[in-house]
Amino acid sequence: MGLNLESYEKTFSTEATIDYKAVDKHIKKLEELDRYLPKMQSYILVQNTVDQRYEYICDNYEKLLGYKRKDALEKGMSFHFSNIHPEDVPNWLLILDELMIFTMSNVPKEERIHCVYSWNYRLKNKKGKYVNIQVHQTPLYFDSKGKPILGFSQNTVMGNVKKQPMVGVCKKLNDQNEYETLFYKNYSESLLIDCLSNREFDIVRLLAKGHTTKEISDKLNISTHTTATHRKNILSKLKFKSSIEIVNYCNQNHLF
Repeated sequence: MGLNLESYEKTFSTEATIDYKAVDKHIKKLEELDRYLPKMQSYILVQNTVDQRYEYICDNYEKLLGYKRKDALEKGMSFHFSNIHPEDVPNWLLILDELMIFTMSNVPKEERIHCVYSWNYRLKNKKGKYVNIQVHQTPLYFDSKGKPILGFSQNTVMGNVKKQPMVGVCKKLNDQNEYETLFYKNYSESLLIDCLSNREFDIVRLLAKGHTTKEISDKLNISTHTTATHRKNILSKLKFKSSIEIVNYCNQNHLF
């Protein structure tokens, strides 16, 4: 039996209709790219939340999950979503709902096109094995109120098989072409970094990627003194002695 998507439908409810001529242009470009891109551990979806269906599913969907693209295209989102681990469904729906509420309440309408969202869950593949999926989604189409109703997502099958903390994130591309964190929330077991502010979280993310204090300052458009102060406060909050401990913690918990 398919997953009950009443909560999902409520989150994305709208009276808007989609301009399918505009959608077709995106789809044709994706189909062209799909013929040339190397096969990776990820698959691309274009989700239509108005009609609860997929407008596009790349070839890699079949290779990575084992399900037929035709089935997912014909049966709609419920076909794919019904394979989410039952324990993850409540948090998955809560993540989507809170990300939507945050966007509509805190992000100016004209800035929403610059936002990207990420979340994760466990999905059962055709062999009956659950795999960790990391979703990175970008809105493609908005209704008259600025609610995203068509999304492009890259879904990565993670190499690890252990259950991961479920985290919802909203980031916005700023004037320095750096994605800054607007919203971050862990929906499962507690993590040390949950106590950090969004700015401190951005600094931890850049530290984990190997950036120096100077590079972090440039990317976030803040002074090196401010960055150093943030690093000191982060170490104090997390009770770590050095930045390398932060990096190791992030790697161990697969945070970035």
